Amino acid sequence: MYARTVGDREITLTVSGMLWNRSLVMMDSETESLWSHLLGRAMRGSLLGTELEIVPGEMMTWEGWLAAHPDTTVLRMSRTAGNYGLDFYSDPDRFVYAWMLGGRAFSTTIRSLLESPTLNLDLAGTSVVVTFNPESSGAAIFSRVVRDTEHHFLATAPDRMRDVETGTTWSSVTGVALSGELAGSTLTHLPGLMSYRAAWQLFHPDGRVLRPSDDAVETGR
Repeated sequence: MYARTVGDREITLTVSGMLWNRSLVMMDSETESLWSHLLGRAMRGSLLGTELEIVPGEMMTWEGWLAAHPDTTVLRMSRTAGNYGLDFYSDPDRFVYAWMLGGRAFSTTIRSLLESPTLNLDLAGTSVVVTFNPESSGAAIFSRVVRDTEHHFLATAPDRMRDVETGTTWSSVTGVALSGELAGSTLTHLPGLMSYRAAWQLFHPDGRVLRPSDDAVETGR
């Protein structure tokens, strides 16, 4: 998900009907520049080289989202494809949850997240936790720094985790502390996205793939 503001101008993005590296190409109505949806970067046109600001967003089942956000309103749009459900990830090695930090690309496979639904990572000078809810297929990435202190998290339920330092229980979907010493605190949500593994690696061939063995809790780092 991207912000649509470029400089002091708001742009409108549409589907161009073209593919690049077998991935969607967007076009803005104002300049007809062509944009890579995976990079958020203008690849042709007067805005060549311009990058859209990526903002945090989540991809999960409607039931999972509604459980975490019961007051949600929804925009109804015409359906152009089948329902999105857990069977979409029937081959979890084909998909990754991916993100950028410090100008570098990182990812982890859905299989790895099924094995370890919280990954405590130290990457590009940033301490993060990647979470996964197998019941809704939702993944997220948060900063592990709370009140100037780095925390480490362990999964306790599909949508819950506990920090080792204070024993506080957190929503692994929203990053909100639900009970315990830090109740009411909120982890900073960072941008990440679900992608086909082959597509992400095609656009980021030098990206690092993280595995459960990289978890800072398990390795003692």
